[in-house]
Amino acid sequence: MPPATSRHSRKYSAVLSAALSIAISSATLVAQTAPSPSSASAPLDPLTINATNWYWGPANTWSWHNTRRIFPTAGISRGAGPVTPLLHNDRELSSIFFTDPTSQKPMSVPAMLDRTFTDGFLVLHHGKIVAETYRNGMTADDPHMLMSVSKSVMGTLAGILADQGKLDPAKLVTAYIPEMQGTVYEGATVRNLLDMTVDDPTERAAFTSAEGTAKAYEAVDEAGGWLPATPTTAPGLRAYLVSLHRPHGVHGKQFLYLDQSAILIGWVMERATGRDLSALLTENLWSKLGAEHDASMMLDHYQQSYSSAGFNATLRDLARFGQMMAQNGSYNGTQIVPAAFVKDTQTAGAGQPDPGPDAPAPYPGHRRGLYRNFWWVTEKSCGRFAGIGLGGQLLIVDPIADTVVVKFDSVPSPEQDEAAFATEYAGIDAIIRTISGHGCS
Repeated sequence: MPPATSRHSRKYSAVLSAALSIAISSATLVAQTAPSPSSASAPLDPLTINATNWYWGPANTWSWHNTRRIFPTAGISRGAGPVTPLLHNDRELSSIFFTDPTSQKPMSVPAMLDRTFTDGFLVLHHGKIVAETYRNGMTADDPHMLMSVSKSVMGTLAGILADQGKLDPAKLVTAYIPEMQGTVYEGATVRNLLDMTVDDPTERAAFTSAEGTAKAYEAVDEAGGWLPATPTTAPGLRAYLVSLHRPHGVHGKQFLYLDQSAILIGWVMERATGRDLSALLTENLWSKLGAEHDASMMLDHYQQSYSSAGFNATLRDLARFGQMMAQNGSYNGTQIVPAAFVKDTQTAGAGQPDPGPDAPAPYPGHRRGLYRNFWWVTEKSCGRFAGIGLGGQLLIVDPIADTVVVKFDSVPSPEQDEAAFATEYAGIDAIIRTISGHGCS
């Protein structure tokens, strides 16, 4: 089985590049054998999968929905309340065709699901299940890792805590975490974290080369325990954060997708409240959704949350979360997330810097889109916002169409990630247009 490599393992073009955490050319990293969709779904022996080979295919067809069997995790309880039912209004989607942007040929929705290494796929329209499917041994009861869709969950929790007066987005990061004084985060606010506007000239320069990007992002994954440690690996994620002693630029002026900012926000929220992040997620979010299952957060080996990419949830429960966001933060008759926060996210706030070439411009609705609160926001006429994570993870919320789409994938290699995203994003836009009449392409 091929050895693991970083989730930041190739340089994406404008196509969802920053959402997937600014990657690099795979030629500079550990070589990967990229299996075809059919070989990626071949039976695996889970006993052969461990922390050294779990990252990409074919292992990830099992490991990405079994992370709790490989890594330490913190439980996020669904609480003791009743499950919110998701009723069915099944529709046949096989007759929906769209132009695949990678081949420029017509493609059906079933072919899209086949070609994009689908583990799970669910569409809600008016809160009812229109389509739902599971593959690669995943079931409705299995939590799947969200990768950077985790960031959108963290940003939403921050909005709740801000509304409660427990977190001030205008406050300096160092006011909550004095240990970050003298680092690149000196002078940055919590708002800068949430909008990816911390200015790190060293990292910005590193992202111009494959070698520099690999070094920067593999250091994070090594500290988190997702890649084997080296002699220079920081002992845990927080040790990595406080080691970032380098000059900073002018924060708040330019977009720069820094994965570690979403790790730092977890620490900030814990320090601001005196509560563990898993407890905050349980008490303020997950226990209020009527979720079917507990969620979980992956930890490093020092009990520190990998909050930028380590959230795990079932397909239906993430759909419930998305439906709540589509309903202005209200679900089960309860205002779970402040409506003002949802509006601020949808409108991308005031004076939000343009992500420029880092925005997922070629995708439907994103040509003039922005970034806010760890969510990708489309142009106003489209009206969607999305959580996007490496390896094909998608949560698309469309309040205009009252539609939510969740897709979990196990793309077998970083080389195939960009094409998979292009295909599935176009297919999902065609689905939303067909069932609701509201498209963005």
